[in-house]
Amino acid sequence: MELIQWILGVLLLLSSLGILFFRQPVHACLSFLLTLLVLALFYLLFFAQFIAVAQILVYAGAILVIFMFVIILFQDAHQQIASFKPNSWPFLLFSGFLLFLAALAVLGMHLRGSLNQGTALPEGYGTVQSLGWQLYIDYFFPFEALILLFLVALIGSVYMAKRITRSEQ
Repeated sequence: MELIQWILGVLLLLSSLGILFFRQPVHACLSFLLTLLVLALFYLLFFAQFIAVAQILVYAGAILVIFMFVIILFQDAHQQIASFKPNSWPFLLFSGFLLFLAALAVLGMHLRGSLNQGTALPEGYGTVQSLGWQLYIDYFFPFEALILLFLVALIGSVYMAKRITRSEQ
């Protein structure tokens, strides 16, 4: 079981890096699909079958289709954005990378202490009722904030693409 987790972890890390480093948006979107599928496999390993199925149906199905639609719709805008030279300071990029590594180290130390405790799963773990209670009662605000974040990102991308196409004309 641990070997499977390591293999899936490396695959998840590589596919996540593919999202960041692929130059073509369609390739990055396909890498995102692989990331979502590997994440669903992790959910299956941890006995959360409902979340795994929802991950595939909702994210790998519906949301990824929307991403592909936006990519295809604004492909000309992406080509124009790609023609601009990035104007980032190397010091800020390096500082951001160090901050990211520090956050990973803190997360790793936090998870290291909680992984091998050997506690039994609570009653009803992974059921639709317990998931709904957690999602809509205990974590309602973060759930709605994430939806709002997706909406703002979508509106921002449409605005940027419209602005670029207007400057063309």
